[in-house]
Amino acid sequence: MAKNQTDVGVENAQLKLKLEQLKIKSTVGLTKMAETIRKINPHALIPVEKLPEDVKATLQVLKTDNKRFHGAKIALSWFPPQLIFSPCSDKFGYLTSATVRASSKLDFNVVNVGLMNQLGDLMANNGRENGIADSNIPAGYTYFGQFVDHDITLDVSSSIDSATDANTINNMRTPSLELDNVYGRGPALDPYLYEFPSSGPSTAIKFKLGTNRNAGPGGPSTSGGGAAGMQIQTDFDVPRISGTNTAVIGDPRNDENLFVSQFQSAMLKFHNAVVDIIVAAGFNGDIFVEVKKIVTHHYQWAVIHDFLKKICGTAVVDNALTNVAAPVGSAFRMPVEFSVAAYRFGHSLVRERYWINHNFINQPLSDAFNFIRNPNLPVLSNWVVDFNAFFPTGIPVPVFNMARKIDSVLANGLETLPGGSGIMAMLAARNLRRGLALGLPSGQATAVALGVPPLTTAQLTSGLPANEIAILNSNGGVLLNKTPLWYYILKEAAVLGNGNTLGPLGGKIVAETFVKMLKRDANSYWNVPGGFTPFLPSQNSGNFTVTDIIILSGVSQP
Repeated sequence: MAKNQTDVGVENAQLKLKLEQLKIKSTVGLTKMAETIRKINPHALIPVEKLPEDVKATLQVLKTDNKRFHGAKIALSWFPPQLIFSPCSDKFGYLTSATVRASSKLDFNVVNVGLMNQLGDLMANNGRENGIADSNIPAGYTYFGQFVDHDITLDVSSSIDSATDANTINNMRTPSLELDNVYGRGPALDPYLYEFPSSGPSTAIKFKLGTNRNAGPGGPSTSGGGAAGMQIQTDFDVPRISGTNTAVIGDPRNDENLFVSQFQSAMLKFHNAVVDIIVAAGFNGDIFVEVKKIVTHHYQWAVIHDFLKKICGTAVVDNALTNVAAPVGSAFRMPVEFSVAAYRFGHSLVRERYWINHNFINQPLSDAFNFIRNPNLPVLSNWVVDFNAFFPTGIPVPVFNMARKIDSVLANGLETLPGGSGIMAMLAARNLRRGLALGLPSGQATAVALGVPPLTTAQLTSGLPANEIAILNSNGGVLLNKTPLWYYILKEAAVLGNGNTLGPLGGKIVAETFVKMLKRDANSYWNVPGGFTPFLPSQNSGNFTVTDIIILSGVSQP
């Protein structure tokens, strides 16, 4: 039935008031807008208030000022359909059999969710890290590990509120060490990432660099120069959109904290430095293609022969390189035993305080988040990180940051992550609940399935405070008999690796997963005809490390 003029007038007046309250300016007349609104059903199948806890939180933390991309849960429809529905789309999966998981996983129920929350809270209790010696791993590898993670995994759709089959989850990153978090889709499709040459070889394409806001000297110092040897930095940041300061990079997670953002900046400069080398060499082919290949192969070498050997041990990595079979193009699903458990060892490496540069000598972890967010953007020149205090470049600094030990103790700052609230701010509990929801097998069952002797009860409880032992013993000791895989791997590293390397199970999962990705990738250094030996400038000829990336990028110098 058609509305009379009085009804239309009232409706339009109400709509006008509502639009004013919402600060919406209609581009059509009120009558037409009202007619359209009447045709829209405002009742969604799933109202926002009924969305899973972490999905609701994500709607808030993705805002520019919060930037909590890590752990964000987003509707798959936000992404290009071919990444989701293509037969070639990447998925997560399992390393262990369905039988192993069914017999050893913890049931997803209210009691076990509560246990995960309690155990996670205790892992990051304030002061737990006091009195524990540092590891022998330079602190820079903590954030290099995070950078690598953002190259190979991105889960935006699993839930911590219900049981989920990992085989149904899309991996929104390709499972290969190809640096798509740096190169994006390349200069043809993502030209905004790149600086095209105005003279010289037309293919000598470099990355755009960001600019710092002048707040005084910062970053690296001249050798022995102290604070007086620092300079006012101008290009030690990633590119940003004017106004919002949103990072213009291949993966937004690489602007989540100051350290990984500054490493992303170093990677941009690493590429640019290699462009200069290839131009100087007189290369007459496509310089961008050649440089990307060189950069990627040296990065892959550093991941396998430097980073992994520090984390897993040289023997474990060499054994994986010798014995793991993964033909080029062979089937692969990113195992959640790796992505949700073993590789999250890095969370234990995070320090509560860091020596950042000669200006900031004992800064809390929270500053690594606060100074990569508005109103402190672009990165203030006096906050530029001195990576000589994070990687062994040979340039002396007053304090060299070592990572914390790999153990079940997390920095308290990871319990109150800036930009997050509720479960989005509580890293340990969120990790444990993710493993519960995905039906991960217990640590003991995973060890047996992979031929590794499981830890004893005495080993699992060694060195723990009474309240944490009480949680493990509660409910009939369920967490001692079916220990969550992430927690188990951290304890294994503490007991069997003295916190300096992963234990046998964690090392095996991490090393073999990386080697599979390397070997199955036709474009990796492993599959270069005739073999590959690093040739870029390095501290040791024939080798190439993450430290060599830092040095060649130029960020270790003022």
